[in-house]
Amino acid sequence: MDSSQILAPIEDLLEQFEERFYKELASEHVEVSKLVSHVSKFKGKRLRPSMLLLTGKCLDNYRPQHMDLAIVVEMIHTATLVHDDIIDEATVRRYVPSMNSEWGREMSILFGDYLFSRSFTILAELDSQLATMLMSQTVNVLCEGEMIQLHKRYNMNTSEADYMKIIEKKTASLCAASSKLGAHFAGANKAATEAFTSFGLKLGCAFQIIDDCLDLIGAEDEVGKTLNTDMKKGKLTLPLIKLVNSLPQNRKDDAYELINHERPEEAKAAVMELLTEHDAIEYSYNVAQNLVEEALNDISFVPDSVYKSSIVSLANYVIARKK
Repeated sequence: MDSSQILAPIEDLLEQFEERFYKELASEHVEVSKLVSHVSKFKGKRLRPSMLLLTGKCLDNYRPQHMDLAIVVEMIHTATLVHDDIIDEATVRRYVPSMNSEWGREMSILFGDYLFSRSFTILAELDSQLATMLMSQTVNVLCEGEMIQLHKRYNMNTSEADYMKIIEKKTASLCAASSKLGAHFAGANKAATEAFTSFGLKLGCAFQIIDDCLDLIGAEDEVGKTLNTDMKKGKLTLPLIKLVNSLPQNRKDDAYELINHERPEEAKAAVMELLTEHDAIEYSYNVAQNLVEEALNDISFVPDSVYKSSIVSLANYVIARKK
């Protein structure tokens, strides 16, 4: 089952979302409009807005504010992608040239900032102190996660606990905020809101683990973005951490040299052989699967409905996806 089938119960809402998303980014300036047109080609899985909209529907109290907030979280997410591609020097994003490869570093940085500022304009119009505070804190946390990851580049002592803390901040925090806002604006009580927040955090972590696996084992034409960026930038992700921890001391130095090779594309085959030998990819998938199961258990109290089925399928899709 692909994502469009999974999200069929909110197809009409997602159509409204797409129209509204680019309308909110519209500019009277031709130069900015060209940038908006380019980023429109980045249309991805819409995981975060879908989580937010489905949460409102699952709790049987969807409100117009859910659409506003879906726009906000996707603008923030898109801004982080634009900035990530600059950091990673990625040339492809969702099958098209990345912003930085097409428009240059300076313009991409500014356009990412433009996305952030537009998202907070929408928040201000909502006049919700809780939403504004939560999204402000979330942007702070995800930036903190990115900075910690950059600080730990080429650090072979990075632990699994370090990695989990990084991905909680840089990826899962926005997923958690999406689910939390979806529940809060549906009028959920504190326990239900916390349950959906936990669901979003765990699903976000699982999503990033699979993303990091695909960076190593995925096919670029299938995944639709520049791959092997983690090794190129010295980022130790879960499969690589598992590999290093599985090796005897007398083999660690050779593994370090391969992982930190100045030409990672030349070392990739040897690294892949080691990953396979030590079941590092399988281990990482199992960690992600366990997180998804825990996430679904968090929201097991939600009554069955087409929307509940959709959010369950979306969670399982996170593990099964190839892109």
